[in-house]
Formats: sequence, C-alpha cells, structure tokens
Amino acid sequence: MNESSVLVIESDPIVRESLSGWLSSTGFEVTSAEDGAKIIKVFAKSDFNIVIMDVRLHSETQLATLREMKAIRPWIKTIIITSHPQEETVLEAKKIGVVDYIVKPVDMDDLQKIIQGTVESICRGNLTDDNTSFETSGDDLVPGIKKSFAISRENLSLMVENLLKEIEVVGVKAKQGKYIYDRIYGFYELSLDYDVTVSPPTRYMFPPKETLLKFKTGNGNYVEPVIEYTPRVIIGVHPYDIKAIELLDEVFMNHNPDPNYIARRENTVIIGVDCLHPSPRSFAPSMGTNWTETGFDLLLTDIGNSYIVKIGTEKGAELLVKHTKYRLPTGDEIVRQKKVRGEALNRYKIALDTPKDRIPKILEESYDDPYWENRSATCLSCGSCIMVCPTCYCFDVKDEMALNLKEGERFRRWDGCMLVDFAKVASGENFRKDKASRFRHRMFRKGKYILERYGKVGCVGCGRCSSACLAGIASPLEAFNALAENIRLKEAATSVIQAAKPARDIYTPEMAEILSVRQLTEKEKVFELKLKSGKKLGHYPGQFVTVSIMGTGEAPLSISSSPLRGKNFQLAVRNMGDLTSALHSLEAGATVGIRGPFGNGFPLETLEGRDLLLIAGGIGLFPLRSLIQYVMDRRYDYGKVSLLYGCRTPAERVFTDELDFWQNSKEIDFHETVDMPCEGWTGNVGVITNLIDKVDIDPKKTMVAVVGPPVMYKFVIEKLKKRDLPDAHVFLSLERKMKCGVGKCGHCQINGIYTCQEGPVFSLTQLRSLREAVL
Repeated sequence: MNESSVLVIESDPIVRESLSGWLSSTGFEVTSAEDGAKIIKVFAKSDFNIVIMDVRLHSETQLATLREMKAIRPWIKTIIITSHPQEETVLEAKKIGVVDYIVKPVDMDDLQKIIQGTVESICRGNLTDDNTSFETSGDDLVPGIKKSFAISRENLSLMVENLLKEIEVVGVKAKQGKYIYDRIYGFYELSLDYDVTVSPPTRYMFPPKETLLKFKTGNGNYVEPVIEYTPRVIIGVHPYDIKAIELLDEVFMNHNPDPNYIARRENTVIIGVDCLHPSPRSFAPSMGTNWTETGFDLLLTDIGNSYIVKIGTEKGAELLVKHTKYRLPTGDEIVRQKKVRGEALNRYKIALDTPKDRIPKILEESYDDPYWENRSATCLSCGSCIMVCPTCYCFDVKDEMALNLKEGERFRRWDGCMLVDFAKVASGENFRKDKASRFRHRMFRKGKYILERYGKVGCVGCGRCSSACLAGIASPLEAFNALAENIRLKEAATSVIQAAKPARDIYTPEMAEILSVRQLTEKEKVFELKLKSGKKLGHYPGQFVTVSIMGTGEAPLSISSSPLRGKNFQLAVRNMGDLTSALHSLEAGATVGIRGPFGNGFPLETLEGRDLLLIAGGIGLFPLRSLIQYVMDRRYDYGKVSLLYGCRTPAERVFTDELDFWQNSKEIDFHETVDMPCEGWTGNVGVITNLIDKVDIDPKKTMVAVVGPPVMYKFVIEKLKKRDLPDAHVFLSLERKMKCGVGKCGHCQINGIYTCQEGPVFSLTQLRSLREAVL
C-alpha cells in the first residue's frame, strides 16, 4: 500500500481542484471525485489510505458514505472538511473513526500538518484509536510560524512557571474588581478571562516617564544617551492591544527610529489571548481589532480544558519548544476554537453605524459641525482619556537637575492633545486653546490623521477612554456615529507621507561651540556656532535646530544664516523663556547641544529663475535671513528680488547693519516700515501690508516667502490675493510648539501633519487644506 495515496471527495470544483493540485505538488498520489456514493465502487477496487472528504456534498450529509467506506476498509484514515461545523456531526464522525475535522476555508498549513501526522502514524503502524492526539515535547515536533497547536492548562502553567525562572513576567491580574497589568510571580495570579484592563500594556514599551539623556555641566561635562530596558514576557494581551502595539511599532521603529522604544520592544515577548468576554464599552469588531494574525509571539484561545496556541514568530516557537509540551489539535478542538470566537463576537454590545473605512471622509466633511462645540462643553481637560489610550504616544521633554546642581537627566513623559497648554508656544499663542478644537483634534487623530500617516487605525475600540472619562464624552464610537448620521460618502482615500530620514540616535544632541555673541536689541542676540565634530550643519534655508542646555532644557530655534557661508552657522534668539534666557547668559567659548537640522525649508529649486518677494515681520527676519543670504550668495540664479520688513518700533529693528546695506544695494529692492515711530524716524510708518503696494509684481513670475507673527499672515495673504498671486506661489513659515523635532511628541501637529517634519515652511496651497493653520 502506498502511504501517500489520497482520495479527495469534494463537490465544489474550485475547492476540489485546489486541494488536488496542492496535494500533487507536495508529492501525494491523488484521485478526486465529486460524489461520495458514486466513488464507493472505485474505492472498493483501489488502494487509497487517506480520504479527504466534505461531510456535506450537494447539501446532503455524507456520514452514511463514511460508514460504508470504513466497512470496506477499516484501516482507512479519513479527514473531513466542512463549511458548516456542528458539534453533533463532529461527534458522530469521531464515532465512525475520522482522524480529524477541518473547517473551511482550508488552511493549507493545518492540512499539511494533519496529513503528515496521519502518514507518519501509518508508517509507524499505529494501531491506537484515531481520536487519540499525542502530547510531545518540542524535541519531537518543531513548530513553525502561523502553525497552531494545542496545550493543556497544566502545560500552560508549566510554561509560565519555567519563564518565571528566567525572565520578568507581566500578566493580567485582578485587583479590587478591575484588571491590571503587573508583574506576576506565579501562574495562579493570572486572570486570562478578563474583559479589559484599566491601562494598556503599551506602557511597558513606551513608559509614562523615561530618561533619554544623563548629563553633567561644568568641569568634566558630558552628555550620554540612556537606553534602559528589562527583558520581559507580557501574557494575556488582547488582539486590540496587539494592534495598538503594532501602531507604536510603526511610529517609533519605522520613521526616525527611536532607540529607547526599539530596545524595549525587541526585548519584549508578547503572548496574546483572544478576548472572549469583551467589555460592554468595547467596539473592537467595528475597528477590525477583535482578532489578529500578526503582532504577537504566541496567541492563545481558551477552548475549555485546553488552549489553542498559534505561533507568530520564531521567538514564540523557541519559547514553546523550550518551556512546555504541546500537541497537534484535534478536529474537535479546531471546531471548538471557531465556536468560542463566534460566541465572543456575539457578546459585543455596541458597534459603528458606518464602515470604519468611511470615518476619515465623515470627519473631513464634519470639521465645522456644531457637534464639537456642543459635546465638548462639559470636558474637564483632565487628560484621563489620553492616559488610558493604547494608541496615544504624544510626550513632553524636560530636564531635571540633581541636588548638586551639576548632574541631571533629560526625560520624556506622556503628554496629550486634550490638555490646555499642549499647543501653546513660547510667545504665549495657543493654537488649540478652546475645548472644542482639542476635542475635535483628538477624534481626528483617532479616525483620520493616524490612519493617513501610518496606514493603521488610530482607535482600536478597547473602550478604556469612555470608562475613564468623568464627563462621559470621550468615546470615539459615539463621535463617529453622531457625525455619520445622515451622511453617505464614498470610501476614504489614504495619503502617503514624506519619507523621514532615520537617525542613529534621535534624542542625543551633538555638541557645538559658541564662537561669538552679538547684541541686536535689548531682547535679541545672534550667536555664531560651530559643531565640535568639525562637520557642516548641512541645513537648508527655513529649517530649524533644537538647542540644548543641560539642566535647563531644549528649544527649537530657526537657523539665521546661509548654508553657503562655511561650516559656522548663526542662531538669532529673543530672550523669552527658560532656555533662551540661559542661552543669552552664555558667552563665546561656551558649549551647547544641537539636534537637527529638522523639517522642510524653502523650496529652493522652485524659487530658482523667478522674481522673489520676501516679507518679514519682526523677528520673522531671523529665519528669513537664511534665505536672503542664500539668494544674495547666488544672486545670478534669480530675477528681481524685493524685501519688505516691518516691526513695531525703530528700537526693535534687528540686524540694522544689514538693513542699511540692503537699503543701499542695487541687488535688492528693500522697503521697511514701523507701526509706532519715535522721534527722528524718517522712514515709512504703518503696517507691513502697506509696503506690498510699493512693489511691482508680475504674479506669473513672482514667488513669495513670508515669515512673521501669526496675526500678520491673514492680512498679508489678503493683500497678495488682491495682486493676483496664486496660492502655489506663496510660502509661509509657521510657528508651533515642538518638543522632539522628529514627528513623535505630537505638539506641533496641524490636523494630519507635523510642522517639524512636513514644515515649518508650507505653500499656501498646502495650508488651505489644513483648517488648524488659522490663516
């Protein structure tokens, strides 16, 4: 008898041909048929040793045919498949002597495993009952990724106890009627049948507070990156939290890789468990997060006296082999897994009223909906919703000094867009100062911005935020359903973000020496610096750096010099906060930290060959000066160049020597004005928009760069539109609060983009689609 002869009986021609072709390609001798009754005569004359048969052919059960086959050849090994699993059918099939039971659609990996085990049992002359599954150690059966096995509750306990001897183990524990993630010291502490934990497991990869740098000031000063992690296993992670971890992986590992997160993530083993008793506030199925095929090392499904365990990674396979015993699941167990998952799905109480793919478009159309104002009225701005959310990842960065005032740490801690000062910049401007705008931004992040930026859902439907919210308004489900009412829109499109340039260590500054300091006004100074490494900064006009003074902190500052003027670079700085005050106290020879350059500057290629109109208001001249110098250094590449400069009083004029030079230069058409003149002022008086009328503009040839206080932009744009300047020809540099510079902390976000990455320079065309740009 050929141990590899297989008879396939299946009425569906597509399934029959697919199974037959696959079995033939793997070395089996295959005969196929579409009707069990008609094949009996052939079966009696032929020498098959494995039969794969659909238990329902042409809508009729084939149990009678199975009995007849067994009567003819009692030793035959039979595997049945079905689209309609029923426990009574399984039990009857087992009585007849069926080896295993597979539910459609057929997983070829599972089928191969079952057939191979059947062939091996034939080769061994195995005479045990066909229902018997064997338990084996990892040395006897090597598992692979995406394969499923069965493990008894006792052997799961064995695995956990073995892990506890080698590594820190975190699991879900019951505490005062709630469930939490915490370190465990025995299997008995685990509660794997929970509904939802108070806080998500993401805190073990992205903790509420962590040290990024350690430093020392004064003699023997140093700055050292700190990457702290503890190898650990987390047991009991629900699929929706696994999906949240996958989002954080995308944020922190693929775009400007975050060394702290990566170290923790790579040293964390995720053992997931299917959520069979969901929270009444959860709507995970609506978000497609109630089950997962990826993101875990092992995934457990509780099917009663045992678990089905699916392997997700090589790490998971090694863990299973090393720490416990496992076996092949029976057909009955596979059916039971399908059943308990189906029963769990029916336990969810709430759901979206619209497909999740429509949410981005619904939000886009609802930006000005009164819902935001009405629903946010009772918001306490407490941040409870963001502190329990598994997909929130915004943070703040602070310095903390030791008692000796010489050593300290730079740390980051969780922050969130629902907090009052989250978007407040150093000048005092708050770009999201009211409850409605913060509430709207959070919902847009969950339903639109994160999806468009990273291709993954920003809300996994866990329901934690609605449980934590004292005002009862935090549920994204409620918001999406409210906004979706009576809206019928097409499928949303996704956008592609600009690829970010990865850095070796994105938080550790490079040291730079202050070469000179020059006073510009009572409040402003210009610093000339050079990197200690001797390298050029490598910036473009319009970009910025973050400046660090250890023990004081870090702040973003625009670069004020052209990249064409050697290795040195200049930063013009107004004294208006802790960092800038500390910087103003330094003299030549002092050392500061520099990160960057960051962001997109002015589009130099677009500007080449065009007439240029450059407009600076107040200290907006600081970043614009970099472009002015660049243009003057390559004057032959441009047409007519006009520069307009305005400030409040003559005493606040900056770079006065250069203003005088430009005033007398034939290379540039320069005009300036002040709002409030003093005695002796003979120049223009009035707002800067008055100067636009003094310039000859060909709107088809002219490109405009504008930098100044936010309040200025609206009036400048109105004036430019009256001169027929198209939106695509106007570029503006925006000011936003920034803490990281690499698109992670969330402070500088404008709708779906990050100012530190896609900006700070934007075309007016881009800004028209960003409602929070406030133009």
